[in-house]
Amino acid sequence: MIAVYWHLLSLDAPSVAALWSWSFARVAHVALPPLAPLLLAVGTWLVYVADRLLDGMSRHHQLRERHHFYVRHRRLFLLAGTVVCPVFVWIVFTRMAPDVRREDSAIFALAMLYFLLVHMRGRQVETWLPKELAVGALFAAATAVPAWARITGYNFLLASSVILFAILCWLNCVAIENWERRDSDAVEVPHRTTLWAGRHLQLLAMATALIAATLAFAVPVSRALFALYLASASSALLFFWLARSERRLTTTQLRIAADAALLTPLFFLAWMR
Repeated sequence: MIAVYWHLLSLDAPSVAALWSWSFARVAHVALPPLAPLLLAVGTWLVYVADRLLDGMSRHHQLRERHHFYVRHRRLFLLAGTVVCPVFVWIVFTRMAPDVRREDSAIFALAMLYFLLVHMRGRQVETWLPKELAVGALFAAATAVPAWARITGYNFLLASSVILFAILCWLNCVAIENWERRDSDAVEVPHRTTLWAGRHLQLLAMATALIAATLAFAVPVSRALFALYLASASSALLFFWLARSERRLTTTQLRIAADAALLTPLFFLAWMR
């Protein structure tokens, strides 16, 4: 029951974002202020709430259980957003470092532009930029900004872990899209790359796990990066297991498990401290 509400209340993505943001900071040897992961989590939650509410109003033929939940409790979510949003904006402009705020604002603007275009032009936008690829890349970039903006120059090792996380986020979106279409009567067909990746999810997940494991043992790294590579490999293996077990689980269980599979850095916290 707790896991279901973790999903329905849109707390899954903020949890993943805050955890990986802290992990990236450890890899970059950055002293991340405690407020930074919290702000990222709140900002992520606000974006997801807005997206769910817009979906509930504009795509009635594709509504999932989470959308029905938002439709039923629309007033409560609007009230919560009305209260949280001004406080969030005030903290961003009074407590956040200027460099971080500038890069965060750029990612946020790109995300908002894409989401607005999707809700206004839908299929026209997704023909040239698959939703799953865009969400995965933007989510990974936003999660990396708190650490990336606080380092000087280019950090190849941090970049490699961010790219791995972006691939995991893409696999997460691809898996969820294909699993939810299984029990849906939606007439819209996902982008061909999403369909292809869904058919080859086990292979892609295993390949990602092997790449992450190879990087962990072949590249001279710090303990934090070694642990994050292993966490990435673990997430990919969990996707592989879910892809093999999809017929034995409900769509909601698969959806929750796919997001929970990105919480693997929790198992390596001791190594990243």
